[in-house]
Amino acid sequence: MSPADPVEAARDYRGIDIGPRDLGPCYEGAIPAIVATAAADGTPNITYLSKVHLVDDERVALSNQFFSKTARNLAENPRASLLVTHPTTGDQFRLTLCFERTERRGPVFERLRGDVDAVAAMTGMQDVFKLRAADVYRVLLVEQVLTPVHFDGRAIPGDTPPPDLRASSANLAVLTARLSRCGDLDTLVSVALEGLAELLGYDETVLLLLDERGERLYTIASRGFDAEGVGSEVAVGDGVIGMAAERCAPMRVGNLHQMSKYSNRVRRTYEEQGIVAPGREIAVPERDETESRIAVPAMVLGQLVAVLAAESPHQAAFSEHDEAILSVVAGIVASAIEIDGAQERAESAAAVAVPVAHHIEPVASEAPVRVRFFDIDGSMFLDGDYLIKGVAGRILWVLLSHYTRDGRDEFTNKEVRLELAGELPDFRDNLESRLILLKRRLDERAAPIRIEKTGRARFRVVVDGAVALEAVTASED
Repeated sequence: MSPADPVEAARDYRGIDIGPRDLGPCYEGAIPAIVATAAADGTPNITYLSKVHLVDDERVALSNQFFSKTARNLAENPRASLLVTHPTTGDQFRLTLCFERTERRGPVFERLRGDVDAVAAMTGMQDVFKLRAADVYRVLLVEQVLTPVHFDGRAIPGDTPPPDLRASSANLAVLTARLSRCGDLDTLVSVALEGLAELLGYDETVLLLLDERGERLYTIASRGFDAEGVGSEVAVGDGVIGMAAERCAPMRVGNLHQMSKYSNRVRRTYEEQGIVAPGREIAVPERDETESRIAVPAMVLGQLVAVLAAESPHQAAFSEHDEAILSVVAGIVASAIEIDGAQERAESAAAVAVPVAHHIEPVASEAPVRVRFFDIDGSMFLDGDYLIKGVAGRILWVLLSHYTRDGRDEFTNKEVRLELAGELPDFRDNLESRLILLKRRLDERAAPIRIEKTGRARFRVVVDGAVALEAVTASED
C-alpha cells in the first residue's frame, strides 16, 4: 500500500499482506471479538462483542449494547484495539481503530441489529438484549498476533478459496430447471431439498411454511436429519428461523453453542440485577453438533410464504454468498407454491363438490385403530400416540368421519375447504400444503392411514383396518 492509504496492511508470518477485508471469517462471531479502550488517565477497559461488521475497506462497525464504560473512554480517547480470531485456523489479528461515529439507523445498524436479535431470540430476551447503536471505526492498522508456534503452510483468511461462483450459478440453473418441471407441491419440496444437497452442497435443510394466521411456521419437509420432523413448528420471532420470518430478511449464526453460552451469561447478569426474570429456553430443532444455521425468507409480492433454512456442524459455515444462493432458491419455491395454490383453488372451485364414493367394507377381524381428536386445538392421537394438530388434524378428522359414517374414501379439495370454513382464510389458504403435511406425517409415522393423490385437487384416504373415532370437546378434556 502507498503511504497515503488510510489503512495500513500487516504481513502474516509468511510475509503476505493482509487487510481488514481479508479477515472475513473472523467477523462471523464464531469466536467472540474483544475490544479494548482506555480512559484519559490510561485506565483500560476490555469487553466482549456480540458482532463485528465490515463496513468497507477502511471501516468496521461494532455492536453497542452495554458499552457505558467504552463510550466514556471513547469520549476522552477515540482510539481502540480490536482482537479477532479466525474460527478454523485459530490465527488472531489485532486491529488498531479510531472511533468515527455512532449510527442508530441505516443498513449497517440493521445488519448488526439482526445479528444481535438472533442471539436474544435464543434465550427469550428480545425485550432486553437489544442493539443500542452501531459504532463505526476507521481501521488504522492490522497486525497478526504471533502465537508460540506457527507452522508453514497454515491457512490464513486470505488463503481461503473464494466460492466457485461459476459452478454455483451453473448448478443453480440445473436446480431451477428441475423445479420448473415439478407438477405438484409435494414433488416440488422434495426436489428442492434434494437438489440443494446434490447440486449445491447443503446437506441439512428444512422448509417451513407460514401458517394461516401468520403467527407460526410449520415444517413441511426436511433433509439430512434423523427424523423428518414434519409438522414441527417455530413461532415467528423465535430463534434464527423465526427471526428471518419476522424481519423478512436472511439471518445466519456461525457458532450456535458459543452464542448460546454468551447470551445465557448476559441473561444471568441481568437476572442478578433484578432486571429480568428467568426466561425460557427457545427450543430450535437442531442436531447436537450443529454450529452454523442460516435461514432465508421465501417471498412473493412482498409477502412471506415460507422460510428455507440450512445447518452445518462447522463454525462460520455460511456467508453472504450462501444467503444469495438460498434466497434465489427460496424465491423460486415461494413462486411455485403460489402458482400451484392459485391453480388448485381455481380448479377446485370448478370441481364437483362430492365425488362418486367407493363402498368401504368394514374390517371386523382386527382390533380397530383408536383415533382421538381434541377439538380445542385440532390435536390427533392414534392409539394414544400424538400425530398432528391444527388445520391438518381437523382435515384428518373430517376425512375419517366421512370414512366411518358414510363409507367414503375419495374427496375433493373443494368439499374439504367448505367443511373447514372459518379455519382457512378466503385468500391464499394453505389447504394443499396442509394436505401434503398430513400425508408426509402419516408416512413418517408409518401409520395405518394414508393420503393418496388421485388427480388435481382430488385425493383418497386409505385405511389399513378398522378405526374407532373419539372426539373430545373442551368441556370434556
